[in-house]
Formats: sequence, C-alpha cells, structure tokens
Amino acid sequence: MKKNIIMLFFLIINMTLSAQSTVNLEGKWIFKKALNKEVDDLGRKTLKADIINKMTFEFKNNSEFNAFAFGQNMNGKWSFNEKTKLITLITSEKEKFNLLILKLTETEVILKLGLGEFLMKKI
Repeated sequence: MKKNIIMLFFLIINMTLSAQSTVNLEGKWIFKKALNKEVDDLGRKTLKADIINKMTFEFKNNSEFNAFAFGQNMNGKWSFNEKTKLITLITSEKEKFNLLILKLTETEVILKLGLGEFLMKKI
C-alpha cells in the first residue's frame, strides 16, 4: 500500500524550473512547508504526518539520488535538463518520474506537486 502511495505521489509530481544548474540541485533537501492554501484538514494532517520535515531527496553529483518518503527509502538515477527545466528520476525498480521546479536557489526549492506547492530547504 505504501509503495502505491509513493508511486502515486511521484506520478502527481510536476514542477517548473527556474534553475541555474544541476550544481544547485546537488545535496539533501527536506520538505518544510506546504504553500497551497486550498488543502483541507485531512490533507493537512497527512502532510504533517508523512511529508513535512520527514520527506527528503538527496541528489548526488554522480547522478544518483536517495529519497525517503512515507517511511520508505528509494534510490536510483537522476538527470536534469536545463532547457526544459525537467528533473527525471529513474528508481532502482525502473520506475520513471519527471519533476518540474517553480523556484530554485542555493538553499530553497519550491515544487509543484499535483495540486500543491511545497517549499524544500537544503540541509
């Protein structure tokens, strides 16, 4: 069930990038805040329980990534297309996910995930 939730989560992840380079993406990021005001009470509880201050991505300079989501670890390969501002993740199970970023600085990234927008900070 959790794997299905993780797969669904990544499938709904869509981001638009205003990034400078992959160097800014390298490092470990943690979800800090939901920016979307339209989240209902159940959604807020789920965010606080499973995502905020818990879910992480680590983008390594050797094109590998690690993620922790919904109590499970994931890993695989990542790439970044500067022209389209698209991050592509391919998990060790060969699942593919495309991510777009709304804003990227050295210490923060804002992601559009499905209907929500989330702030991640570099740790």
